Amino acid sequence: MISKRFKLFVHGWNAYWFPGSTGLSLAACRIIVVAAQLFLFFPSLEKQLDFVQPFRGFIEPQLLIVIISNLLPVDSFATATTLTIIYWITVAVGITALIGLFTRSSAFLFALGNWILVAHDYSYGEDHHPEAILCIFLMTLALSPSGRRLSIDAWLQRNRPGADILQSSSEKLFTAMWPLRLTQILFGFAYVSTGLAKLILGGLAWMNGYTLQNIILGSAIRRDLAVGVWLSQQHTLCMFLSIGVVLFETFFFLALLFPRSMPYFIFGGMMMHLGIMVAEGSHFLQYIVLYVVFVDFDKAFARVKAMWQRTPIVGKTEQGSAPSAHIPAA
Repeated sequence: MISKRFKLFVHGWNAYWFPGSTGLSLAACRIIVVAAQLFLFFPSLEKQLDFVQPFRGFIEPQLLIVIISNLLPVDSFATATTLTIIYWITVAVGITALIGLFTRSSAFLFALGNWILVAHDYSYGEDHHPEAILCIFLMTLALSPSGRRLSIDAWLQRNRPGADILQSSSEKLFTAMWPLRLTQILFGFAYVSTGLAKLILGGLAWMNGYTLQNIILGSAIRRDLAVGVWLSQQHTLCMFLSIGVVLFETFFFLALLFPRSMPYFIFGGMMMHLGIMVAEGSHFLQYIVLYVVFVDFDKAFARVKAMWQRTPIVGKTEQGSAPSAHIPAA
């Protein structure tokens, strides 16, 4: 009996993490997330250099910086030259990861470069968490077949001598979904932990509206946000928003158990993060971009293709010839 249950568990485990996939969703997420990191969220070189000109020491060195400091002398790592080299190498491999050239190696170096730059940025006493899930996802791209579709690598493989194009296009990949599933679960942990923290530490007082008013007012005044100042004066609205935020965060895991509810949670998350940005000035746009891991691109592309094929061509008949003009008889 135990052996049978264990086999069922293993079967369910493999079915969840390693289902057969075309790899299209993973490839699409690679392109979207890497592009967003390169062009929207990439660490500022100017800010990196400000910390080391001159270098006065780390205030709160992150774990990765501690490891690097034990491998390299600090005075050779925390320099403008070293950080500039790391920055531009990371940009270069980010471009190759985006187009899918040497995808695994490019994705690994791109993820590592971002880890180093973000950890260095946060080693001077101020740290946040919007980058955490995104940086983890970048590293999973290097450990998965993220370049098997929509990439230069895939194009080269299809066009090599003796390649079977039909077989390569219909090949099932069993390691292409786990990065997406892992990122989805990380979202669940991030939201649920935040929601439970509000309930445990603040209790019902967090949902009385006054707490949110105080948070919004402080951030809005500090950052001169007129929308935030106005919202902080709307007690009833803040009360409902507080309840909505706690419910969303605490029960986000239900979206993983009941996929049909996912669009509603994603919409709620987008509204929440955009509202925080407008009212408080705190940016969680990385989360909104990472919501692409919940999209089934196979179905999305199939629907777009079906719509495209059903679109009539104006001025032509179904046989492709131009319709003849009807001239009424005199």
